Amino acid sequence: MTELAPRVKAVRGRAIDARILSVTLDILRGHGPAAVNIEAVAAKAGIAKTTIYRRYDSREHLLRAAIESSTAEVAIPTDLPTYETFKWLLHDAARMAENMVGRGAAASIILNDHPESNDLMREMIKARSVRLTEFLHERVAAGDLKADLDIGLAATVLLGALFGQLIRGGELDDAWADSVLELLWPGFSA
Repeated sequence: MTELAPRVKAVRGRAIDARILSVTLDILRGHGPAAVNIEAVAAKAGIAKTTIYRRYDSREHLLRAAIESSTAEVAIPTDLPTYETFKWLLHDAARMAENMVGRGAAASIILNDHPESNDLMREMIKARSVRLTEFLHERVAAGDLKADLDIGLAATVLLGALFGQLIRGGELDDAWADSVLELLWPGFSA
């Protein structure tokens, strides 16, 4: 029985860690970084503040851990035509924005009302956009996109379309992705 106790404790600890990070992300997505604090997370998670403080010594560490826990490496499909890959990218970005950043955090980033937290979220967005710019370079080299395409501007326009739709409260669905691509494709394609 004593051999089982450390494993049970470890499983319980991982479950508590996951709950803390999940609740932190829920608050961030719904209300932005200014609403994230140890007290709010503890209350919503049903966990003692001391339990959170044992894991994260500050609100900033908690927020960083939550944001980092929600980021994953993007594996862009290689078997789709360029147009379809763009559509896939828009859907992936929309999923990321809704599930990781959320409308509350997107508004906060644009308004820059909480600079320290916004910097963390910007780092996450930049890390994910690196793969987008690599994809754009690859497709320019392959001749699918205009040789003189301004890669940085193209990435900014795509991200701007996403954040604009989030802020406006619009749907991030197939119709939205199709409309964005219909508008931008003539400027991108070779």
